Amino acid sequence: MLKNLFISKVRVKILEQYMLNFNASFHVRGLVRVLKEEINAVRRELLNLQDAGILKSKKEGNKLVYKLDKTCQILWELRSMFYKESKIGTRILQTVSTMEGLQLIVLTGSFIKEKYENPTDVDFLFIGDMNIKELSNTISSLEKELGRQIRFSAIKKEDFNFARKKNEPFLMNILENDKIILFGQISDLL
Repeated sequence: MLKNLFISKVRVKILEQYMLNFNASFHVRGLVRVLKEEINAVRRELLNLQDAGILKSKKEGNKLVYKLDKTCQILWELRSMFYKESKIGTRILQTVSTMEGLQLIVLTGSFIKEKYENPTDVDFLFIGDMNIKELSNTISSLEKELGRQIRFSAIKKEDFNFARKKNEPFLMNILENDKIILFGQISDLL
């Protein structure tokens, strides 16, 4: 889908590299090696992305390196789009999208970073009236496929609303930190 939305395939590859490696910095030749694209095409697209305010550059030694400009207003939406189109995002959506009663899937920063800062951190928050046994079985198969443990929480919409009103620390931690709405609408969190 993104390849059809964006004009340049090189731009899509560069954006994907940055969106899936959010804190990375790359120099032109490093990206050329990773992406296996022509140097002039990579250089041109880096400049286009810098002009668009998505990337910023700085000199490090004798190299000019580019990294994401975290002040870019559309950065989180881009990240969400690229994550949904990534191999892992696509697989997660394929696995859980057939479940009945599922209204929203929130992918947390803990999953993306593969790092838990609190004992209550989860990778996914599922909201809806879904079958918990089916969800657990689905997550188990996904764990085997990904080769990692997945922490998740499943909550009904009315319980979510109650917990949000009570400012439950577990839920506030999810809502206040990095997250990607993998399935559903952001308005479902409001």
